[in-house]
Parts: sequence; structure tokens; C-alpha cells
Amino acid sequence: MFDFDDTLADSTGVHERVWPAVIAVLCRHVPALDTAAFLERYDGLMEAHYERLLHGETDFTGFRRERLAAAIAPWAAVDDRLFRDYQAVKARVIEDLQLHGDAVATIRHLRASGIRVGLLTNGPSELQRRKLAVTGIEAELDVVGISGELGAHKPTVEAFEAVLELLGCDADEAAMVGDSLANDVGGALAAGFARVVWVSSAEVEPPSGAQRVRRLAEVPAVLDIGMDTAVRRDGRLVEVDGDAGTGRTSAE
Repeated sequence: MFDFDDTLADSTGVHERVWPAVIAVLCRHVPALDTAAFLERYDGLMEAHYERLLHGETDFTGFRRERLAAAIAPWAAVDDRLFRDYQAVKARVIEDLQLHGDAVATIRHLRASGIRVGLLTNGPSELQRRKLAVTGIEAELDVVGISGELGAHKPTVEAFEAVLELLGCDADEAAMVGDSLANDVGGALAAGFARVVWVSSAEVEPPSGAQRVRRLAEVPAVLDIGMDTAVRRDGRLVEVDGDAGTGRTSAE
């Protein structure tokens, strides 16, 4: 089971690419905006507002507007025109989203080895489904679990149990791979997953019961499924390169 944002997909990267355009839009509406102070407030408000979204207390549009309004309050109020322009540029965060370069090759290797692969992600159904469509990752997966559809979100045990039911296995047969210590690692350990893999470049030891990798291409190896084999797919041999995290196809 994989997490999606910042595990399979480079969500942080696309935010960083789009953010200058967001700030430019806000500064056109609010010339006196202190951009550094605004960003600090905007980041600091994320968790509280996102919790409201996960618990169904607001929809995605409400989440965005409420968070923006709270962050920009020292300088201006959010009117419909400002929010419309903000929404238009923020749409690029979804439409420009890309998978990490080794995501597809890693998943294909696992599935070619006979392992069922799924996804467990927090977020509203419409938002996460759009991200899946943009990246095309759903075609590579056996199951998809989205908190807005499951009725439970990570790190609750209920979310992991719901996606295990979709996958058709028990926790002691499953592995979880994700970038969040709280949501993915802590949640999977509490749910009794047999293997838990933390994807992080942080130079710290993972919690007891978890393993750390720097990138997805390392996941099969820590799960004792080597990346140095060639698998047969659609009448061709696909060699999965563990160093580059890419697939090379050659005719038979």
C-alpha cells in the first residue's frame, strides 16, 4: 500500500513551482502584502483547516477560502474577485502534478512479482480523483482508497482496515509505504502492518518496526524483492533499473 502525495507524486515540488504565481496574484490584489509573513501564516494554518476538511466540516472550496482568509487577514479581506483569481492559479497545483520518476517502475516491478498494490490517500474524493487522473497512476494500481470515500482518514486504524478490505488481505500480510511519520508510518504500525517503509531523506532513524528509504526505487529491496530482474510484459522484456528507477524495454 502506497501513500500518494509526496510519496508517489511530487506534491511539494509542484507547490514550489506554482507558488511564485500565487504570490504574484495576491500582490496584485493586496499591494501591501508582506509575502514572507503571509507564507508563515499560510503554512501554520494548514493543519487546523485541513482537519476540518477531513472531518467533513467544510468542502474543498471552503477549505481553501477559509485558510486564505485567515492567512491574509492582517492585510486584507478575501472578496470574490481575489478568491477567483487565487483559485485559477492554484488549479495548476493539480493540473501540473507529476509522479516521482521511479514511481511507475517500482509499482510495476512489485505487481510483476505477484504482489497486489494499492493506494491510501487522505483528501476529498473529487480532489484526489482529479490528481489520479492527471498523473495516470490509477491504471497501475489494483485498488485505490481515498479517505473521502472510505469514511475514515489516516492515521486512524479504520482507514487502514478499510483499504485492507479492498486489497483483500490482512494487516500481517501487508506493507505500507509513505512519507508521513504520523499518517503513514504511525498509522500503519498501529494497524499492525507487517512491514512499514518511510520514504524520507531525513538523517534520523525511523520508529521501531519501520524501515527508511530515500526513494521509491529502494522499496522492493527492503521488502526483499530485488530490482535487478527482468520481467515479461506484453511479449517484451522490461528490465527495471534499481539505480535509475526506470524501466527499459527490449524486444524478444
